[in-house]
Amino acid sequence: MRARLAARGLRSSVVAAFAAWALSISVILALGTYLSARHYLIEQRERTALQQAYTDAALAKDGLRTSGASVADVLDAIALPNRTVAYVRTGGQWYSSGLVEESHAATEHVERAVADGSVGLSWTRATDPPAIVVGLPLPAVDAEYYEVTVAEELDRTLFTLRTALIVCAVITTIAGALLGRYAARAVLRPLNQVTVAAARISGGDLATRLDPVDDPDLATLVGSFNNMVDTVTEQFDRDARFAADVAHELRTPLATLTTALGVLQGAPGLSGSSTLAVRLMGTELERFRQALEDLIALGRLDSGVRESEWETVPVIDLVRLAVADTRIANVAGPAELGATDLVTAEPAAAGLWVRVDSLQARRALSNLIRNADTHGGGLTGIRIATRGRFIDIHVEDAGPGVPSEERERIFERFARIGARGATGGSGLGLSIVERTVAVHGGSVWCRESVAGGADFVLSLPVSGGQP
Repeated sequence: MRARLAARGLRSSVVAAFAAWALSISVILALGTYLSARHYLIEQRERTALQQAYTDAALAKDGLRTSGASVADVLDAIALPNRTVAYVRTGGQWYSSGLVEESHAATEHVERAVADGSVGLSWTRATDPPAIVVGLPLPAVDAEYYEVTVAEELDRTLFTLRTALIVCAVITTIAGALLGRYAARAVLRPLNQVTVAAARISGGDLATRLDPVDDPDLATLVGSFNNMVDTVTEQFDRDARFAADVAHELRTPLATLTTALGVLQGAPGLSGSSTLAVRLMGTELERFRQALEDLIALGRLDSGVRESEWETVPVIDLVRLAVADTRIANVAGPAELGATDLVTAEPAAAGLWVRVDSLQARRALSNLIRNADTHGGGLTGIRIATRGRFIDIHVEDAGPGVPSEERERIFERFARIGARGATGGSGLGLSIVERTVAVHGGSVWCRESVAGGADFVLSLPVSGGQP
């Protein structure tokens, strides 16, 4: 039961609980009301039938005392209510006021009571609806008088009452569900605020906090949440400062090693093995330098340090500068773009602008281009397209692509995926891309290109217009 409630959701569970509560209460009240009203109405109907039978029996007795009067004439002279049949038994013979089914509906219980000299009353289901059977002894004329009255009006009244109570129960249940919905919305509103704040924080907005509340029950939750975010933010800041400090501290010995390596490379008379060792050392020092630069860049992104002023630039110029930074190709101007160029843009996208920190955005694009060249078998093209209020920059390569189950993990720090991880690199380039686009309100993801390689899509919001 708990599993079903959890699967249905807390809001739905609250609504269902209120509806069930309202239904239970309304059913209990409806049953109590119906049974009480039914008992009262049946008692009232029995009392009325008994009084009517006494009156009609007195008339029948007076008629039977009249000399020469037949039993049939006496019964015909009695004004009976609708669907009421009177009959008399005298001398062992039955006389009825009508040849209808009700004339045979006297029950054995009533007949025995009358035979004993008492008044008898009972209900019979020999008719539809059920009927009241009343029997009275007439010892003065040596006869027995019976009346069978079909309780048609009582049946209609009870049917109307049942219908009204069912309708009221349904309305009460619906009202309970609506009340539950309102209550769930009021109760879950603070939780919704926590959810929204948590989503913003997970998206990188670590400045998000919950507003203080006056409710003492919620104040603890709000305070604990804000304290938790403060603690996490402080930890992130410490980690970022630590990484940045380490990177900066390593720059000096790295510069010394690089200088010493340059001296070794220029030294004459090195043997073949020494030359190879110096070359390998140069390669590893370059990888070390790149890893330090990536760590410093990540530290700046995590701490929110701007590397340049934000500005609104044409997206095609931004891509062209990123390509120039990586020295892959000379990209023609927007007017000269064609199907054979490295960079292509949809007509609607070529004239769009984006607002970015130019240095950070260019580095993110350069990382994607370098990733395609180094790990993806070579860059095959950069395509710019529009998607609603976003502009997507597709960086496609000629490699085997990225497995679908690894397309999210590839943006984690120091992640190495399959063959792409065997080609060197710090494992931080795509993390820098992901963090950069998050700061710019965009997103980045990996998918399979039309040719079967990897297609890294960097998406940025379109600026409202030119500066």
